[in-house]
Amino acid sequence: MPLNNEIHLFDETDYISSTEESFELKTTADDGDLIKSKERVQHHGEVFTPKWMVEKMLSEPAIQEKLNDLHATFLEPSAGEGAFLKKILHQKLNYVDEISNKTNWKENALWALMSIYGIELLVDNLMKARAAMIEVFVNHYQAKMQQHLSMNSDLYKAAKYIIEVNIVQGNTLEYVNNQGQLIEFSHWIPVEEKVQRKIFTYKSLFNNGDVDDINAETGQLSLFDVEDNNLENKYKVCPVTKVYKEEKVND
Repeated sequence: MPLNNEIHLFDETDYISSTEESFELKTTADDGDLIKSKERVQHHGEVFTPKWMVEKMLSEPAIQEKLNDLHATFLEPSAGEGAFLKKILHQKLNYVDEISNKTNWKENALWALMSIYGIELLVDNLMKARAAMIEVFVNHYQAKMQQHLSMNSDLYKAAKYIIEVNIVQGNTLEYVNNQGQLIEFSHWIPVEEKVQRKIFTYKSLFNNGDVDDINAETGQLSLFDVEDNNLENKYKVCPVTKVYKEEKVND
């Protein structure tokens, strides 16, 4: 058969270019409208924070110091579509990129991710916030490693799982989620080169039940500590890339 009549299973030119694909680090995307509808404003007081204000708040020296600390915790009690969350993660991963090589980047990046918490009342916003965070995480990985991050990898599964348990649905003022259960978070404790996950409730962060104290104590962006006596030990110590397996102490 003549060469020019051969049937190719793939275009060799496309294949060669795809193997040489490079990945660039992106800035966080601009958010959409600040108001979705008058009804949502009236019913939920929903008005999103503009990107310029997020950047201004995060530029404060005290906040910048914490952004350069893998284990310094941030809590966003009204997460919306993740304007603060994705920017905090982006800046924390910038720090991870600076201090890490390709060997320890995965663990450091997951520790940074474990330090970020959020609560959002509306489920559609919650889904967008989580999606925005995984997008930031994947982008940093691909820019650092210059390769795709497989959805089947331990790293992707761990990152997705951490986001799902750290960024949760709930009513900040009432301390509960849509099921009427107390909002729960995970405290990720370093144990040598592994992690111990313990559970605590959002309500346990406050010394009293006066909801009027919430805004005064936390504001929109907060750091918090957890008392040991408020932690529930349910999960085994495990490698940070294996947290998604949820191996429990009594299993």
